[in-house]
Amino acid sequence: MKKPNIGSAIELKVEAVVNPSEDPQKIIDAISNVVARCSPEFRYGSRVIGRAAGSDSLSIIYEQVRSRSAMGVLRRMLLDNRAGNSTWFLLNKQAATAGIAAVVEEDQESPLGPIRVSLTCEELDSLVDWLVPEQG
Repeated sequence: MKKPNIGSAIELKVEAVVNPSEDPQKIIDAISNVVARCSPEFRYGSRVIGRAAGSDSLSIIYEQVRSRSAMGVLRRMLLDNRAGNSTWFLLNKQAATAGIAAVVEEDQESPLGPIRVSLTCEELDSLVDWLVPEQG
């Protein structure tokens, strides 16, 4: 993984709803499988929330979107969901339990609900270009 040329902080917030039929620890493990250096916690009785910082926390997603040809989808989501210096995308919760960072475009694509990854960075354009470079 090549390091981004970004001087400002990169912050991640990762969230997932825990359904009554799910084990919160499995959701914590799923998030830890796809977001490096994240320590998610079960909170508020129905959510797992974690935070991470730095490009290293995106290393698994960085590698896996390249191997799954998901770069175009992820880039579009990051650009479409942008608000100021923040953006977000969704990952399939079931795939994450197996250590697979599968990007989904709609909540419904992940039957038990998605994992939402929010990114904040002063140099968001550079971060997006590093994570999912424009193709073509």
